[in-house]
Amino acid sequence: MLAACYEKHGSVSKVGEIKNVPKPSNPGPGELLVKIHCASLNPADYKSAAGEQAAILAFNWPRVYGFDFAGVVEEVGDGVSNYATGDRVFGMIQGLPQRDSGTTAEYALVKAEICAQIPSNVSYADAAAVPLVAITAVKAFRACGLDSNKGSGQGPRVFITGGAGGVGSIAIQIAKCMFHASYVATTASPGKKTELCKSLGADRVVNYREKKFEVELKDEKFDAIFDCTGEAKRCVSLLQEGGGLTSIQACPTVECVRTWVEEAKLNPEAITFGVRPFLFSGFGGHLMNFFTGASRLRKQCEEQSATYNHIIGCGNGEIMGIVASFMEKGELKAVVDQTFPLKECLEALKYLKKGHAAGKVIIEIEK
Repeated sequence: MLAACYEKHGSVSKVGEIKNVPKPSNPGPGELLVKIHCASLNPADYKSAAGEQAAILAFNWPRVYGFDFAGVVEEVGDGVSNYATGDRVFGMIQGLPQRDSGTTAEYALVKAEICAQIPSNVSYADAAAVPLVAITAVKAFRACGLDSNKGSGQGPRVFITGGAGGVGSIAIQIAKCMFHASYVATTASPGKKTELCKSLGADRVVNYREKKFEVELKDEKFDAIFDCTGEAKRCVSLLQEGGGLTSIQACPTVECVRTWVEEAKLNPEAITFGVRPFLFSGFGGHLMNFFTGASRLRKQCEEQSATYNHIIGCGNGEIMGIVASFMEKGELKAVVDQTFPLKECLEALKYLKKGHAAGKVIIEIEK
């Protein structure tokens, strides 16, 4: 099968190629073999290719790019009763892209439990654009203490940094449709990206190129702050008492890494010797939080009776089912910046890495 893959870790400009690799073998128990129609790219793709997790995990080579997918079930593994051959499915893979599970390929093996049915009124491209970013946003708002079941009364006030990005553009919508936010503020460059944020439901957009958001919003307080740009330290003063701050960029915590290891259901043999005991020890956890700055940031939040958490997305069928429902009703829409054919996947990764995309970059594998 044709796939965008790499044989070693390094920068996108130096590693990776489009070539034929063996098609994944028959799906195992609980798995689906999916014929991929569209995948989407995320910063996690070029970070993973650069070797971000190389010190803690072993990999099956060649590694194929891609976490997000939308396609058709070709084969069903033992024990799977909720999907059948021919079903249209989408989701985010469990763990990290490997030889058989990366999604910028004609086929991929995925766990059935992380999938959801694609609504009939949603295209493959739009379906592929949503999983990782939506899962991450939902997890972030839950970590802030927001409850999607509380739909009455005054909704929460939410601040999101980087509202025009892949995660931010979905987070604005999820804050409104799922968590019933009464007010959403965000940051973006002026012009096209500001207008995009407003069209998605943002009530206020701060021009980060000319103004400091912590100054512009100093008279406002927020119940939930979602940092998508690594500026969490600048957000603390904007927290409401009892509020929550989460980040996907700044100050990773040992707690979020532990959660990810468990959710990803990593093969223990793939974890580098000594890493797991370190991560799951009190001493190791304390050291990690100290050196990443998480301990200090958490203390600053606690001084305002607020919380701090770091979030890592992982395949999640429960969240994908909720996302599918909102997409079917038209309350959650994919934001697509550009679409590239599979043969141009590496160019697409380079484009994404420049940081100019408004929304998601899609890879079309099968028309």
